[in-house]
Amino acid sequence: LLESVYPGIDIDMEHACPNCATMLSEADIGMGWTPCASNDYQTVCHACSSKFVPKFSVSCKDASFEGSQGKGTPLYCDHLSPWVLLREIRSVIAATGVESILDVKFRKGSDISASLWWNMVVTFRRYKLPFIFLLQGSFQNQLILPSPSLNESSTGSVH
Repeated sequence: LLESVYPGIDIDMEHACPNCATMLSEADIGMGWTPCASNDYQTVCHACSSKFVPKFSVSCKDASFEGSQGKGTPLYCDHLSPWVLLREIRSVIAATGVESILDVKFRKGSDISASLWWNMVVTFRRYKLPFIFLLQGSFQNQLILPSPSLNESSTGSVH
C-alpha cells in the first residue's frame, strides 16, 4: 500500500560516518544508539567511535512529493532511535491527539511532522510491525484494514 500512495518510493537508510566515511547500515546505526536514551539523537560509529546524528532520505517519483528542497526532491530526515521517536510521538499525541498523526497533512511537506511520520514507517518496518494504519486518509472513503462484518461468525475470520 505504501507504493500505491507513494509511487516509486525509495527509502535510503545507508549513512556514511562523517568522521571516517565508513558506510553504516540501518542495523549499524541501531547498534550505536544508547538504549532507553530518549534525549539522545546521536549514534556511535562502530569503526571510529564518533558520535553523530544519523539521517535517511525518502524519494518518490510522484511530482507532488515534497522533499527538503521543495516538490520533487528527496526528504532528508534525522534517523531517530525508538526511544526518541516514542518521546516525540507522545508529545504530538498529548498536544493534538492521535488523530493528527493519522491525518494526511501530518506526513505532507518537509517539516518535523513529516520526519516523525517517516521515522515511524522506518521503525515499524525494521521491527516487522504493521504500519498501514498510518496510511489512513490516503484512500478516499475507504478503510485500509477490513472491519468486522455484522454478519461475521464468532470465529473472528476476516473476509
